[in-house]
Amino acid sequence: MTTVIGPQAHRPRVTIAEPTAADTPRVLEMVQRCSRTSLFHRFHGFTDAVDSARVLLARTDTLVAWSDDQCVGMATLARAGDGTADLGVLVEDDWQRRGVGSRLIAAAVDAATRGGTTAVQAEVLGDDGFLVALMRRIGPVRVTAGAGGYSVTLDLTDRLSA
Repeated sequence: MTTVIGPQAHRPRVTIAEPTAADTPRVLEMVQRCSRTSLFHRFHGFTDAVDSARVLLARTDTLVAWSDDQCVGMATLARAGDGTADLGVLVEDDWQRRGVGSRLIAAAVDAATRGGTTAVQAEVLGDDGFLVALMRRIGPVRVTAGAGGYSVTLDLTDRLSA
């Protein structure tokens, strides 16, 4: 599966695809280029995230956003045995607010649907409320407020029957 963002005159073309094992070093380089703030918003704690990203690449379904041969973002789906999956997204700072995260989320939801997943869940910090709105555009969501953020569950059952 490949999704292309662009082309737009003000930014390079971005492709979204499943990574190979050979892509791991470039994905980890992207993680290292991310600010502490971006890493905090993805991992909900202060970390360099390299070890976490390495584990996610090995143990989850992952999609990666590429600009030429440079990784600029990643989305992971950790599938549970009950038909649900946890979604996480990280976009390199210079690529934020350019649609990369939205496309990664949409591609991850499509992959989850193809895999028979009935719901995708994301833990969202309070400052990232725009992600709740984005998921609402994709489909019906249940939002539960918690300490410092939201638990968002996107129901995919209608997509499965389509």
